[in-house]
Amino acid sequence: MNHTRGWRTATILMTLLGLCQVWWAGGIGDRTSVSAAILAPLSLLSALALSRVNALETRLPVVVVTGAQLCLTVLALTIGLPGQVRHDIDVRAGIVLAVAMGILVAIEVDRRERARSAWAGPAPYAR
Repeated sequence: MNHTRGWRTATILMTLLGLCQVWWAGGIGDRTSVSAAILAPLSLLSALALSRVNALETRLPVVVVTGAQLCLTVLALTIGLPGQVRHDIDVRAGIVLAVAMGILVAIEVDRRERARSAWAGPAPYAR
């Protein structure tokens, strides 16, 4: 198994995002988040799968869940979620934006590191 820094970073950040979503699903103050309640188990399951195997089948759910959280946050900050008013940027939105972008960057770094290590030697069919 090829454990890269990007892979480890993506796993840690995805776990952090999942734990934050569990916290937000329970409610901070008077705000609870239904989307966090839906995405929290998906985030934690995809982080668990990514921690075990670094393959396309485990990176894809991480990117999809992270993209969903990122899209929901940007939508809430720009025009508001359906049936809700627009939210102002706060610490919660800042954490989501920073961690989600960090996950996507870490997945890309992992992809580049894996591609670089795959072609470290001579071409497989070279004479």
